[in-house]
Amino acid sequence: MALERQQGRNSMARIALTLVIVALGGFIFALFGVPLHWMLGPAAALLLVGRFLKGKLYWPVGIRNAALIPIGYTLGTSMTAGTLVEMGRQLPAMLLATVLILLFSFLVSCLVARWTRIPLRSVVTGSIPGGLSQMLVLGEELDGVDATIVTFFQVMRLMGVVFLVPLIALSPFFSGGAEAGTGAASGQGAHWSVGLVWLYLIVTVASAIIGRRIKLPTAYLLGPIIGTSALVIAGTPAPHLPAPLLDIAQIAMGAYLGLMLKPARIAEKGRAVLAAVVTGLALILFSMASAFVLTALHGVSYLTAFIALAPGGMDQMGILAREAHADLAVVTSYQMFRIFFILLVVPPVLKKWFAARWFRWIERWAIHHGGRSMQSASIKKKGL
Repeated sequence: MALERQQGRNSMARIALTLVIVALGGFIFALFGVPLHWMLGPAAALLLVGRFLKGKLYWPVGIRNAALIPIGYTLGTSMTAGTLVEMGRQLPAMLLATVLILLFSFLVSCLVARWTRIPLRSVVTGSIPGGLSQMLVLGEELDGVDATIVTFFQVMRLMGVVFLVPLIALSPFFSGGAEAGTGAASGQGAHWSVGLVWLYLIVTVASAIIGRRIKLPTAYLLGPIIGTSALVIAGTPAPHLPAPLLDIAQIAMGAYLGLMLKPARIAEKGRAVLAAVVTGLALILFSMASAFVLTALHGVSYLTAFIALAPGGMDQMGILAREAHADLAVVTSYQMFRIFFILLVVPPVLKKWFAARWFRWIERWAIHHGGRSMQSASIKKKGL
């Protein structure tokens, strides 16, 4: 018992130290007017000081999961009956956008594999813009895929999107075209009451728990989105959450993201780092180009289209859409569709591709005609 109490006190001290650092990072970014400062500030602060405080920082995944629930509520308030009709109308565009970004990801992966001589199937799996946890599990299940490479590429892509997309989307050039609202019309003019607080608290928490039980991807986000959407469509008013609560949620997410990537692990691995960065940048640029097509087809603002197609997580893009006053319903719909498509369609497709003769030919082409060797085995030895 004494040992458990001591471990508990140590964990609380590490959490408290982490909280102080992320709060300072958020305040500093706020002073400089950095977009999404309550999420980017904590992430940047932990990335900078993490290598000097090894083993002294800790942020439980449970705090991050709890922070996803109010974000899920906010996104769910935008899903009205009219939104569902619009989603049905844009379903072909969602499918086309998802398929195109996956094909583009495959093309970039072939070039990266040829350049670095990292096994192609590992680069392909690591470059798919799906949910982080889902892609890591997929990397462990597929034959011949180096889960370490998948983790590295996925985390680098996520961090690139987290830092770059907000700076692009919230720049004066793009934010001038944002909608006046966020698509959550059901919440406008509604006020909180004790009954509504308890209703949405019970529904969102229960939806998150049920989503976890049925293995829903990003359950603590998608569960509350689905539960809140059901109530909104049924006619229940959904008031806006207090801004401080969403700020706290951003801090919790920023702390989790900041501890996800260990700076020491990427030392002296410049070529792998550069390959992961190039892949992430290529996906962001492709999303920016694709947004023009979505704007022309469905008349949404370019800002909304860009965030909807950005290769990030739905939680980060949802927060960004709210801060940028983009259309939450459109962003949520496209991001959610991509998550489910990748979860349900991509794994069996990849298994067939990896077993196909043409894919093995491309793998040999990448190895024999690539640049300087960088085999996954050597990367493992160095601790990547």
